[in-house]
Amino acid sequence: MTGDRLSGRGNTKGLKLAKIVLGIGTSHGPQLSTPPNEWGQRVEADRNRPDHPFRESTYTFDELVALRAGENLSSEITLDVWEKKYDACMTAIERLAEVFHAVKPDVAIIMGNDQRELFQEDNNPAFCVFHGDKIVHRPATEVQVASMPPGIAVSMGGYSPPEDREYDGVPDLGDHMVRCLMENGFDVGVSNKVPTAAARNSGIPHAFGFVYRQIMKDAVVPNVPLFQNTFFPPNQPTAKRCFEFGQAVHAAIESWESDKTVAVIASGGLSHFVIDAELDRRVLDAMQRNDFEELTAIPEVLYQSGTSETKNWIGAAGILAASGLKMALVDYIPCYRSEGGTGTAMAFATWR
Repeated sequence: MTGDRLSGRGNTKGLKLAKIVLGIGTSHGPQLSTPPNEWGQRVEADRNRPDHPFRESTYTFDELVALRAGENLSSEITLDVWEKKYDACMTAIERLAEVFHAVKPDVAIIMGNDQRELFQEDNNPAFCVFHGDKIVHRPATEVQVASMPPGIAVSMGGYSPPEDREYDGVPDLGDHMVRCLMENGFDVGVSNKVPTAAARNSGIPHAFGFVYRQIMKDAVVPNVPLFQNTFFPPNQPTAKRCFEFGQAVHAAIESWESDKTVAVIASGGLSHFVIDAELDRRVLDAMQRNDFEELTAIPEVLYQSGTSETKNWIGAAGILAASGLKMALVDYIPCYRSEGGTGTAMAFATWR
C-alpha cells in the first residue's frame, strides 16, 4: 500500500507544493512528566482495576502478578531502575527536540487521540480534523486538578503550560485536507475551535500538549491536530483503517499548494497500561522494515486500552510511507511500575 494510489485535489501540475521533511514518533505517558520516585502513585489504581487487557484476555492485578512471575518484574520497580529509565527517556525526548529544531519545519501535522478531554459519549468521531485558525492551550483549573486520579496531577506540567497560551492552526491546509479526505473515502469529523470548559481539560488534549511542551519546547509552529478515536468502542478504527487514513492525509499534504515544509508527529503509545514488550518490538520492527501488511495484520484485540495509541504511530506511518523518509528508532524503554507489568512502554523514533 502506498499513498501514490490516492489522489490529491485538482490538477497540481507545475504548482509549488508542500513537502514532508520529517517524521517523529513519541510516547507521552505520565511517567515521562513525573519524578521517578513518584512512579508508584498509580499502582493502587492498578491493583483496584478488575479487567487489565493483556495479550488476548483480561486479568485482575493479582492474576497478572501470577501470570508474569517468571519475568522477575520486581527487579524492574526499584528506584534505581526507575531513575535510570527516566534519564534514558529524557535523553530520547531531548534528541527528538533537537532534530525537530534542526529541521525547522514550517508546519506540523500531529496525530493524536482524545481521552474524554474534548469529545464525549454524545459525539465521538472516529477521525477528526482540526481546521481552526487558533489552538487554545491552558493549564488545568484547580477543580480539574482536584478531580484527577493519583499520579496524574503531578504530571500535568509535561502537558499544560503554566499560563494560558494560543497557537496558530493552519486552516488552509486543514480545509484542503478535509476536502481531499472526503474525496478519498474518509467522511471525517471537523472542528474549528478547541472548547475551553470541558470537564477534564481546558484546551487542547494532552496528546498534543505533550508535543508542544516536550518536543517543540513551547516554540509551537502552526499545526493541524488530527484525532483518531483509538480508545473508545464501538467506533474505533482498525489499524488497517488508520494506516489508510494516513495514506489519504499524505495525498492531501503533497497536493497542498504551498511552499511550506511539513513535519508529521505521532503522539502516544506504546503498550500500556500493561506493558507487552513482545508486541511493541513486533510493531517497531514492522515499521522499520516498512512492512505495513504485518503492522496491520496484528489482531485488533491487542490494540486495546492505552496500547490502542499505537494506532497514532500507524496513522503517521501511513502518512510517511510514500515520503521517502526512513525510520530510525531512537530508543525503546519499557517503564514498569509494578510486579504485574503495569506501566508504559516508551518509544521514540524519527523519520528523516
